[in-house]
Amino acid sequence: MRINKNFLFLNPSVITIDLMNIRKIKKTLRKIRGITKPRWPTPEYDDNNQPHFLFLITPPYSGSTAIAKILDTGRRTMTLSNNGEGQWLIPGLCKKDRWNPDKKVNYKSIKAVWLNKYQSKKKLNQDIEVVIEKSPPNMVRIENITSLFKNHSFLANNRNPYANCASILYRLYNPTKISMEKRKRILEQLAEGWLMRSRRIKELIIKYKVPLLTYEQFCQNPSSILDSLNLPKGVSEDIDINAEVKVKDYKPQIISNHNERQISNLTKKDIENINHILEKERNLLDFFGYDLLKKV
Repeated sequence: MRINKNFLFLNPSVITIDLMNIRKIKKTLRKIRGITKPRWPTPEYDDNNQPHFLFLITPPYSGSTAIAKILDTGRRTMTLSNNGEGQWLIPGLCKKDRWNPDKKVNYKSIKAVWLNKYQSKKKLNQDIEVVIEKSPPNMVRIENITSLFKNHSFLANNRNPYANCASILYRLYNPTKISMEKRKRILEQLAEGWLMRSRRIKELIIKYKVPLLTYEQFCQNPSSILDSLNLPKGVSEDIDINAEVKVKDYKPQIISNHNERQISNLTKKDIENINHILEKERNLLDFFGYDLLKKV
């Protein structure tokens, strides 16, 4: 793959790059970095120097980055990456097959990379005790991952399925340039994905008595997250729930609910197509406190 090095120095007043192109550039740069990195790195680490891992069990595009960044405002907390997802530190872990529960995973690499990252940060801040880890695909292999570390706890998260589908539709696709039939297929697939991940989250909540804090509950009362955590004593005392956080390409802002804005992008037909999938499992919707949306 060749990249014109002069491209990197283009005057922004001469060229306008839309968000879609920016994402393509970032994806290309990640691929380039991946070529030079081993798929399963195993840096040195001290097995006796481990943090408490807080695993956020969450679907993608469900507000988990905002949750992780709020928790990361504490003096004694940290994340493994800027968005709180340690999967991106390990090329072999974040491949396209990362949601496959049967994916062959080098767990020694996960342990080595994540503990090395923690120990490197702890050298700079001796107060750090907790690592917040929220890679969404963790949920399909969470038992194997948690067995790697000495101390951990969980927090489950979910989001209104219509807002989740709308967010992904407008973030990963270009709805203005696809046919109605393709839009229908995409939304049905996204709704199926919401059901699949929600089944797994429900299973883990029941099996491990994991506290649930939905996106909507968090936005309505951000301080409620402090009551849901099972962390070492005193860790949550200086977490700033009123902090402004930057998520994706939005400006830094305090926690607010974006559901209404995103759902408003869905048409009557979109809602009908999503309902066609969700109505198969109304009990699952009920479990998380959601209802089928009436067609408007």
